[in-house]
Amino acid sequence: MTIQPLSERTAGSKTLDWRRIFPVFMIVSTYAAGTAAVLPVLPFHIREMGGSPLVLGVVIAAEAVGQFASAPLLGQLSDRFGRRRILLLCQVVAAASLLLLALAPNVVVILIARAMFGLTAGNIAVTGAYVADHTDTASRRQAMGILMGGAGVGGIIGAGLSGLLSETSLTAPVLAAFALVLLAALITVLRLEDGRPLELTHERETSEKTSFGAILSSPAIRILVLVMLCHFFAYGTYMSQMPVFLGDTFIWNGHAFTARELSYLIMADGGINLFAQLFLLGWLSRYLSELNLILLIFAMIVTGFVTAGIATTIPLLLLAVFCISTGDALAKPTYMAALSNRVPGARQGIVLGAAQSMVALADITAPVLGGFILGFALYGVWIGVAVVMALIGMVIAAARLSG
Repeated sequence: MTIQPLSERTAGSKTLDWRRIFPVFMIVSTYAAGTAAVLPVLPFHIREMGGSPLVLGVVIAAEAVGQFASAPLLGQLSDRFGRRRILLLCQVVAAASLLLLALAPNVVVILIARAMFGLTAGNIAVTGAYVADHTDTASRRQAMGILMGGAGVGGIIGAGLSGLLSETSLTAPVLAAFALVLLAALITVLRLEDGRPLELTHERETSEKTSFGAILSSPAIRILVLVMLCHFFAYGTYMSQMPVFLGDTFIWNGHAFTARELSYLIMADGGINLFAQLFLLGWLSRYLSELNLILLIFAMIVTGFVTAGIATTIPLLLLAVFCISTGDALAKPTYMAALSNRVPGARQGIVLGAAQSMVALADITAPVLGGFILGFALYGVWIGVAVVMALIGMVIAAARLSG
């Protein structure tokens, strides 16, 4: 049996309005810059404090636990009280967590800080719901791509700052991230429209179930979430331990792989994300169905994982980064648009939040498993797990999703 998307909504559909999309693009860009500024230094910060690859995996998983706990609630609250208020709440908590991370004296405090930051990850669902509020199904994938392209812009800026500031200290990029998140909050206050609470709709929606079970009762949502779980488990297994793998095995111009070199790769990832989400996705959408696009995404990340496992030169490593980054960049807006097009407008926040929360299950388990495997230096097994999970997702998509 295949799963068909809901038909496009009729009268009253919204077209792509840049006046409303651009502020949220800027918010996502600034917030992503703050996130990207931390990522290159976090593994080395933990290692300096005596943490192992498994400890790194646990810290990353703690962030995913926070996301799992908060995303459905934040999505539902944004449906009820408006997008801007919930985004602002996320940004305040994120800023507090980054300040705590900068001042952390040990790994335990780092763990708490990253778990707090994970609680704010529901802002992804909230911004996605904001975009869905202001687009119709025909333009939604493009709009989601623009939104995710904002993350690519932020990734370039944040990783560049991290590369520069990490020469000063490992905490300097964290303080820069703190300032960037505060800037995102300022843009939210000054530029983002405050979505009106769903007063009339809410009375109808409160009579419906909003649990995980109710959301997963839809076959369309269930299959999509399963495909997403496979994708993000594979990607999380690879990405969470990639700095450890390269630090142990790769030599860059005679030097060990460090936070500075990692920041360059994250900058490249951000550039690829920007190109894929702002330009490539729109072009591919003209020629590929939703199913074929998802199959292409899986094919690209599998190719990237295998190439990363055998890379001994810069060109091969860059090819692996290109394949994985492009596949993941295409995946996020494609999955978000596919989910959004299958649910009523009044439930965008709760469904996107719940789906994000369930995908966080993969983000919880994948870094821990990857860290456990690399703790024994089983690099081939680590790559193999990522490849197998991606292939499973590819098979499920081919068998159960419609073209």
